[in-house]
Amino acid sequence: MRSDMHKVIVERPRLLRARWENKKTALRLTEQQSAQAMDAAEDYDSGPRRASSRRHEKWLNENLAPLRRYLMRQVGRPWDKVYGEIRQTIDTRSAIGLHVLQHLEDYVATDAFLKDGVACEWRWRGGAVPVSGLYVHPKTGLLRFAKRRKTPREQPPLETVRVSGTLQYQKIDGLWFRMEYRPAAPDELVPGYHGKLVRASELGCRALVLARKQQCDRKTIRRIESGDMSGAHA
Repeated sequence: MRSDMHKVIVERPRLLRARWENKKTALRLTEQQSAQAMDAAEDYDSGPRRASSRRHEKWLNENLAPLRRYLMRQVGRPWDKVYGEIRQTIDTRSAIGLHVLQHLEDYVATDAFLKDGVACEWRWRGGAVPVSGLYVHPKTGLLRFAKRRKTPREQPPLETVRVSGTLQYQKIDGLWFRMEYRPAAPDELVPGYHGKLVRASELGCRALVLARKQQCDRKTIRRIESGDMSGAHA
């Protein structure tokens, strides 16, 4: 592990803003800022018209890519050795060193356990779930990596099964019905696009009206829900 890892992780290069006139030292004060300083009883006539160079100090960020790369290269090694090397490299008495250790807890699941042979971790709302990412194997103590498992998409509930252009099965209030339709006559009133009744000829397409509605028996329901509709409309 590189000896300056703690600096690489939590420090950025010096930041110089475009509005600074002199980027080598500090911010040049404007006439308005000088006037405000004089009103505050500060003597700016006898000194350089520049602000303190403390504005150029480095500042903390979340540049964690080096830490992630290092941990990924240690997969397969005993976690105790990896963790010991990290503790020897950083100063845990400083805020920066503690900052690195906090991110270790974010990246490595050290409290994994086996459930039905699968490494899991405990989450507050999800309960016991398979680990994803870096973790310490509960038996071997080795640093391991588990790919994120894809969560299967929930299929929408089956509500309608179309058999033909004029026959379909529809689930209404938990009950399955056989719905038979017929072509509407040109002058027959049918629901339009906005729910208003219009003549079928005004729709410009083949309009269908319900001709028969019948509740399905158990045998037909089993065929519908199993996906086998062969002969179900006979």
